Amino acid sequence: MLRLLRVGVLILLFLAFLDPRWPMPGRVVYLLDFSPSARESVFALADRLPRDGIYVAFAERAVRLPSPTARRLDLGERTDLKAAFQEAEALRPSRVVLVSDGLFEPIPAPFPLDAVYVPPKPHVAVELVPPPYPLYGETVGVGVVLEAPLSVEARLRVEGPAGTWERSLRVEGRKSLVYTFSLTEKAEVRAVVEGSWGRSEAQVSLQPADRGKALVLGDPALARYLEAQGFQVEEGPFRLPLEADLVAVGLGVLDLPEGAPEALRGYLRQGGGLLFTATPKGLFFGGWDRALPEDLPLKPLGRKGAALVLVMDVSGSMEGEKLSLAVAGALELVRSAAEEDYLGVVLFSSTHRVLFPPRPMTEQGKKEAESLLLSVRAGGGTVLGSAFREAVRLLRGVPVERKGILVLSDGLISDPQDPILALAEASGLEVSAMALGADADRAFLKALAERGGGRYYQAATARELPRLFLKEGQEVFQGEGLEGRFPVKTRPHPLAQGFSPPPLPVLLPARAEPWAEVVLESDGRAVLALGERGEGRVAALATDLSRSWRGWKDAASFLGGLARYLMGGKKALALYAYPEGKGVRVVVLGHLERPLFLSEGQEMPLVPTGPGRYEIQAQAPGVLLDGPRRLPLAFPLPGEWTPRDGKLVLKTLAEASHGRLLALEDLGQPGSSPLPLRPYLLALALALFLLERLLEARSFARKA
Repeated sequence: MLRLLRVGVLILLFLAFLDPRWPMPGRVVYLLDFSPSARESVFALADRLPRDGIYVAFAERAVRLPSPTARRLDLGERTDLKAAFQEAEALRPSRVVLVSDGLFEPIPAPFPLDAVYVPPKPHVAVELVPPPYPLYGETVGVGVVLEAPLSVEARLRVEGPAGTWERSLRVEGRKSLVYTFSLTEKAEVRAVVEGSWGRSEAQVSLQPADRGKALVLGDPALARYLEAQGFQVEEGPFRLPLEADLVAVGLGVLDLPEGAPEALRGYLRQGGGLLFTATPKGLFFGGWDRALPEDLPLKPLGRKGAALVLVMDVSGSMEGEKLSLAVAGALELVRSAAEEDYLGVVLFSSTHRVLFPPRPMTEQGKKEAESLLLSVRAGGGTVLGSAFREAVRLLRGVPVERKGILVLSDGLISDPQDPILALAEASGLEVSAMALGADADRAFLKALAERGGGRYYQAATARELPRLFLKEGQEVFQGEGLEGRFPVKTRPHPLAQGFSPPPLPVLLPARAEPWAEVVLESDGRAVLALGERGEGRVAALATDLSRSWRGWKDAASFLGGLARYLMGGKKALALYAYPEGKGVRVVVLGHLERPLFLSEGQEMPLVPTGPGRYEIQAQAPGVLLDGPRRLPLAFPLPGEWTPRDGKLVLKTLAEASHGRLLALEDLGQPGSSPLPLRPYLLALALALFLLERLLEARSFARKA
């Protein structure tokens, strides 16, 4: 007997180790997808569902149903699978069956899950994507995003400031279109999609984020274009400090107050936007390639060099301020010359001296000329003849077509004047003259300019000399324009996307500096080039807008975009979002330091894809960070009607939880709740063990 009990205990312990379970009827919870895309299919099979289950309906919320045929239309317009799982888990089910179209983002199930696929409802959803940062006057695009889980015919109507769109189209998956218009005030855009399945609509409001301020100097045509784009335009005067977001210059250096080039350079370096246009007084005609040689993105192309010899009075009467300012003016001549130009200086007093013969004004040539000019001293009489003859002789061997002489004096010429006048007339050179002060021999100098075919200048004080020298330099070292029909080609750049400029009737032949980027070109010549200098942006346009683009309907939009780009370094960003794949492509145009996109707690750097252009593929809304700037970005992401392979989603979800994808006929299978037998086996083994000990104790007692 005792041996049998011991064997029984061992057998029971062994069985407990195997942990056997006894099948018993279980609790089945059915999760019914009542979201808009699935509920009609789920309603259609309600009569085929078992009556002995527990039913939970879900969309954005989850609620328990009294029966499978009960209907709820108040659970929201999207699918929240997490809410459904939480409701089911609270019911402690032995089996969970999900009945859905699978149009959702799957999440792991906390229990074994079976799934039944139902087809989604034919439908087209529409959503409008506004530009995240629209500027006043900007041509903006509102994205029209259509989504259909099944291929379906639809009629689309979009209403807004640009009129009404009406289109018939087939939608399968995701389709994106853009509705564009000029934003000059608060705007409403409404989209309606209709078809055999019904109707859906969306509406969005746009409020201009900013309005740029432009100071336009000497270019009325540009001013009108910018006004049409919503800019606050002021057409002069030039005054300091420069408070505009953009300064457009169509005047020459000498048309602006003294110190203007330095002020514009400082404005640019501190983040301002500069635009130079080729009016008859602007760009190369205005001397800006000489006044701002390091900051102008265009330089003249194929310019024929010129030669000029300055014949400068250094007699005793010039000593002091006169000589200092005359030297400052000569330095302006040096700075205004291009590499292909020649400049020489002959000094005269009682005798003449060649300070330096005509030499190309290369960078090295300019440095040497400046050094020699700063060494000039005054003293002696006023004898011009020999100095003038020497200047004529020096110019004979210079290999350029245009040659000139500029004579500066502040006193009476002491040698015979007729031979000088005769030589000026016979030399074939362009002779100009400059009289300084009341004691200058004005009659002779004026006659010298007339006989020599040049220009006569009169400076009441020495302070006028630098600007007069600069004016003469512009006359001699000038560029040329071309007239005809010049086709325009766009280069890859965000500003040129979607634009096809017509041919130009007038063009200044130009080349771009190495640091600049060409946006428009014509047969190898740069038409529009831009770049960054310091914290700001600068551009140069080598055509006259009063004659070019007058019939081009997109001229205002293109120039408005250029203006906003230039002021971007100082004022604002241009920011766009395009639905693409499962997310959105975000494009930022602007001067950014270290742009980051913050989304769902993660910081992702934007990728530079071109000068002033950054991009990122975003999967969820977030915030654009750049220094102190924080721009929220909200855009449509895959939602209730996003096309997916719902059947595959359900199969993957079920198999990941050790369940399976069921057919409709499998729904009636009863659930089971296995009963663990280990506790009962261990209890019985313990009882037998105690019985064995009791019997063994009695046996010992009898023997005793």
